[in-house]
Amino acid sequence: MLRPLTALTCAIALAITGCGALKTKTKPIEAAMAPTAGSNVAGTLVFTSVPGGVHISGRLTGLAPGSTHGFHLHEHGDCSATDASSAGGHFNPTSTAHGDPMGMIHHGGDIANQVADAQGAVDVDVTVRGVTLGTGVSDDVLGRSVIVHRDADDYATQPSGNSGPRLACGVILKPLGKGAQ
Repeated sequence: MLRPLTALTCAIALAITGCGALKTKTKPIEAAMAPTAGSNVAGTLVFTSVPGGVHISGRLTGLAPGSTHGFHLHEHGDCSATDASSAGGHFNPTSTAHGDPMGMIHHGGDIANQVADAQGAVDVDVTVRGVTLGTGVSDDVLGRSVIVHRDADDYATQPSGNSGPRLACGVILKPLGKGAQ
């Protein structure tokens, strides 16, 4: 008698939270940010699965003091091109228009602009809603890339916010810690 109820409860939980939410928690993943040709922007970002999204933390250096930069998840985990064009366009698992990540309509890869301090560094501390980490489903960012752009994202220009050339690229791939998955 309890089995049908348990199955129904699991089905409801899947419908509400998404299939990836019931999978084993992924350990934090690191992305080493490497500069593109002519750039000095570098750093390390850590991606952690949180309820409803993925938290990104870390530090970027080599930016112009006080400058504002577009910051996005991109579709391919490939930073091999000298301009990081190999990373492709913004990660967009729901095929929506580009927009403000705080608004209703935006890509899964749209993240708030990041502002450098007086020393040209950014301490990243942002949660990206509507994406997952290590779930293997279509909104999974594992194996994709993260890009820092030269200019601020205007959150309007399609398809990418007119944020200019790519200054640094990192692949979201390396588990942190000994024995990480």
